[in-house]
Amino acid sequence: MAPYALVLHEEAARRLATASRSEQRQLGAVLDELKVSPFRKGDLQEQDAHARTNEILVVGDWLVTFWVDHAVREIRIVRLESAEDI
Repeated sequence: MAPYALVLHEEAARRLATASRSEQRQLGAVLDELKVSPFRKGDLQEQDAHARTNEILVVGDWLVTFWVDHAVREIRIVRLESAEDI
């Protein structure tokens, strides 16, 4: 199965760009894993304003919030948050 495409929402892309190099590597590895395992469930779930379930992965000091659009084979990265920011 070909990997899904990643789509980062604007704020998530900005947060990734401003993370340290080591954090970028850590987050990049998680995002790469998601592309080949799009059915992965998060450690937590939340409903968004569209009643869609968002999965939340806890990765070290980071929370990665996403939902998967299987129809178009995309993983939508909604938020990247450092535990320091919460």
